[in-house]
Amino acid sequence: MMTNNINKYALRGLVCCGIAAALTSCRFEDEDYFDQPAAQRIESATEAIQQTLVSAPNGWVMQYFTGTDEIEGFNIFARFENSQKVTMAGNHKYLRDGNANKYTEYASLYEILKEDGPVLAFNTWNDILTPLVDPVDPSSAPNSLVKDGEGMKGDHNLVVLSYSPEEVLLRGERHSARVRLVPCESTWEEYIDATSKLKSYIANTTITNYYVVSGTDTLYFKNLRNGSFTYCERIDDPLFPSTVNCVFTPKGFRLHHQNSIGENETKFQEFTITADSTCLVSENDSVKVIPLWDEYLIGNTVVWKMDQETFSDAQRVLFDQISEALLGYNKNAVLANIGLGKSSGSNPILGLVFTFYSNAAKTKTNTIGMALQMTRSSYGQMQIAIPSEEVFDKNMEAVSQKAENIKSLARMFAETLQGIYNITPDNYFLPTTASFAPIGSGTAFRLSKP
Repeated sequence: MMTNNINKYALRGLVCCGIAAALTSCRFEDEDYFDQPAAQRIESATEAIQQTLVSAPNGWVMQYFTGTDEIEGFNIFARFENSQKVTMAGNHKYLRDGNANKYTEYASLYEILKEDGPVLAFNTWNDILTPLVDPVDPSSAPNSLVKDGEGMKGDHNLVVLSYSPEEVLLRGERHSARVRLVPCESTWEEYIDATSKLKSYIANTTITNYYVVSGTDTLYFKNLRNGSFTYCERIDDPLFPSTVNCVFTPKGFRLHHQNSIGENETKFQEFTITADSTCLVSENDSVKVIPLWDEYLIGNTVVWKMDQETFSDAQRVLFDQISEALLGYNKNAVLANIGLGKSSGSNPILGLVFTFYSNAAKTKTNTIGMALQMTRSSYGQMQIAIPSEEVFDKNMEAVSQKAENIKSLARMFAETLQGIYNITPDNYFLPTTASFAPIGSGTAFRLSKP
């Protein structure tokens, strides 16, 4: 289906140059460049836009970005009628009268203004849209006016850049808000529900940072879940950060505007989750967004348990010997599991953690730990090594006073893990288990989230 751009055939009279820079740079009335007079071309364009707007069976999804990158994009739903009535819906957090984050519908009026170019104007109050346009402080709306009167820099008068049955592109007259309309392929509430589920999956509260990868180039998205996030060259102490915002969709998310990566400036704007749910890919599969699940495994502060069913024969023997040695410390002490993560106590260490029951009822646990060097050698790979100088936590030091050989047994178990591993999680966006396959030395094992 062809798109009607104002710099093409029927609408060329809207501009003389640079529609992206200035839609209103030339007036329709200047000269009759084509067969129809300018006024008639304006009228024809207005009618065509009107028919496009009312033609979507389920209405439109308005992917609405205000004029600032500091606020996430919004999904606003709109159904247009020839009577100039528009029904909007949404569930964003700026809805008022107790409706914040609740699905709400509101009807108002719209008009297509015949200015230097067609302008879609929402010229009466609408509970869904107007809070984004109001000159108020969004954190305390509607009670506190913003000093400069700009609020969230939303627009209600939107210049029509292009239109087709598949997509309508608009730009705000005052703050250059960017708005994209696409037909809604479901009911509005179904769209909201699907988007919410997808967002919770790809941008959960546990993993919020992501690799942005194209070929050999790797950058990062930091805190994607917020909708307004950081695009940077590294996660810790972000280098050359820039603020980017997005709107989430049932299949992924779309950025406010195009960005690029690498010396070749590979472009990207919209990402869709892959069929195997391992990452999201850009429009031409040229850029991937991959969650930092490996950092979650390696640098996590909790203890990931080693599945005993994956123990080697040597590890099973050591497990029993460590459990027996613990009886010298406490007659009720029974080894519960061995894992990787951060031990408890006054000087916790990151490494090998032994969790044991400390009472007969097995309702209380304690940990002892031995430090390991666990480093990400490359994406999806982890190297485990024993430091040149062994480090144990204070709990281990205390237990070893009564539990003979507990340190040497811990060291022997650690030696079975030394090596480089390929890691495969069960879920790339929020792993609950991960399989470690050694490259050369080491012992295959599986970790489980506690």
